[in-house]
Amino acid sequence: MSPGQPTLRLGRTMTARELAGLYARLSLLTAGLSALACVLASHLLWNWTPSLPRGLYWLSRGAQARLGALVAFPVPGGVRELVEERKYLPPGALLVKPVVAMDSDRVCTDGGVLTVNGAPLGAVLTRDTAGRPLPHDHECGAVPEGLVYVASHYAKSFDSRTFGPVPRSDIQGTVTPLWTY
Repeated sequence: MSPGQPTLRLGRTMTARELAGLYARLSLLTAGLSALACVLASHLLWNWTPSLPRGLYWLSRGAQARLGALVAFPVPGGVRELVEERKYLPPGALLVKPVVAMDSDRVCTDGGVLTVNGAPLGAVLTRDTAGRPLPHDHECGAVPEGLVYVASHYAKSFDSRTFGPVPRSDIQGTVTPLWTY
């Protein structure tokens, strides 16, 4: 080599023990980052339906349902087969809906309109967007203790107007929008 030419200087050689320690630390760091990613991912939801803005939501697991809160819950058993058969949602997806009535609020679906404490919220759908018949809740009275009524202002929302009240025990938690479109 001629003088003044840059030379590549490699650091000192690592011993087998030092290399094993480095691999152990990198493995622990990778495991820790993977665990953190899993914890974070267990709180993220994607809303697929147009009843609320589509996008990414944060699920606060265990947070109690309250009037006006967005909540997440599995598709109720009474309509699960219908949802799977018609492919309304991907398997295992949670529904995200606002709570519109709770214990002792008066809910009525008579006359094809959902009213909560006498105020109209929206029509009760009898057919889906493909014209297929939908079940609908025939409710008129106080919401029983331990249940919540969920509904969106979106005219074609698949909510308690279709499947009835949701047990509080089914509510996974409250939901906050992170990024929507």
